[in-house]
Amino acid sequence: MQQASIHSKDRGGMVSQSPPFAVPIRYMTFGIVCFGIFAMDLAFQSHHLASGDPGAPALVALTHMLTLGSLLSFVMGAVYQLATVAFLIPIANVPLARINFWLYSLSLIGLFISMSLWWASGFLLFGGLAVVALFIYAIVMLRSLTQVKVKDVMWGFVVSAHVYLILAITLAIVLVSVDSGAMNALSPWMNQLIATHILLAAVGFFSFLLIGFSYKLLPMFTLAHGYQTKWHRWTLILAHSAMLFLLLGIWSSMILFSWFGLVAGVCVIVLQALSLKDMVRHRMRKKVEAPIHAVFYALAAGLLAIGLFSVASVTGGRQVSWKSVVTLYLLGWVTMTMMGFAYKIVPFLIWSKRYSHHKGPGKAPVIADLVNVSTSRPVFIGFALGVVTLTAGEIRMWLPLTVFGAILTAFAILLFCIQMFRVLDLKKLGKELSDHD
Repeated sequence: MQQASIHSKDRGGMVSQSPPFAVPIRYMTFGIVCFGIFAMDLAFQSHHLASGDPGAPALVALTHMLTLGSLLSFVMGAVYQLATVAFLIPIANVPLARINFWLYSLSLIGLFISMSLWWASGFLLFGGLAVVALFIYAIVMLRSLTQVKVKDVMWGFVVSAHVYLILAITLAIVLVSVDSGAMNALSPWMNQLIATHILLAAVGFFSFLLIGFSYKLLPMFTLAHGYQTKWHRWTLILAHSAMLFLLLGIWSSMILFSWFGLVAGVCVIVLQALSLKDMVRHRMRKKVEAPIHAVFYALAAGLLAIGLFSVASVTGGRQVSWKSVVTLYLLGWVTMTMMGFAYKIVPFLIWSKRYSHHKGPGKAPVIADLVNVSTSRPVFIGFALGVVTLTAGEIRMWLPLTVFGAILTAFAILLFCIQMFRVLDLKKLGKELSDHD
């Protein structure tokens, strides 16, 4: 594979393939802002979570503020940056990626309002714009990834994630069409369509992407060398197997397929844990920091979510049980993993832009000066306790426990956002984004 070429001043110390600083940081900053909005709305809607219908407008809007507004926006920015570093390739169409930010952010704001009000015309308008923006992102990334010369397991995970994203988007169009009456023939399969959409997005896109990039991020953040990679290919095979069996279980209603999928899912998490543990064992850094510990705790949350799924499927769980599975999976595994990596990605990106070419008087700060990662420990403790309490409250349909868990989770998220905003230094960031980089 080609070697990284000389540093580019405009890109703040990144390799020359990296996109301009404004491209990834806009997406990531918008994602953090949406994360804060999600936290406040989570606290506000907490009294509805214990007994509320998952299909209620306020809860649908809340869920999509997390998935589309926070997680996906942050991921889009991170992937635009990380793909160039991990695969040493340029983004296929940087101007389009830059313009697409405005399309996506405006459509997301309109879609959130439309979902909250259950405004049909808004669904069609802003939902359509969001679909276009997501298709643009996925196609730009897939075109970029075709340039990779060595197509290894990490490449397989990342490409698969974006294929699943396209399928999830396509199914979202079908869901809106069925709900609007345009495709009434599919109404009897509405539950299966919703379950498939959740599976493709939550597991197919987010989990595949996080597992794939973890093979690059964890060694980079712990300075690991000489670790084993023998389980990586099996992890990819089992992950696709889990998706296939779970899809068969959804559409055939045969519990045996679902159980095969769950077993494959457990194997994926166990192999992922073994791989990451071996990386940490071969690290050069003496101390394992709290954000890295959080990545492992997130895997435990993934196992708990699978266990909860198993119990719900055996007992013929109510709708609230399935809602709890999604809550634990999205917040426990996906969100906590992304929070852990964010404590490393955001400071590195900011340091690279502002200080990698420092020439003024005085000593340039190091990355550790931008954020004290030890302050992330109470954030992760509060977040983990909040998510577990929230999930337990939803399962038991006990309002006080649900409200307490939601508020604790929201408080931890807001602390996280405050720490990220301090790293970003919004006043400086505003000036940097107004410049032509």
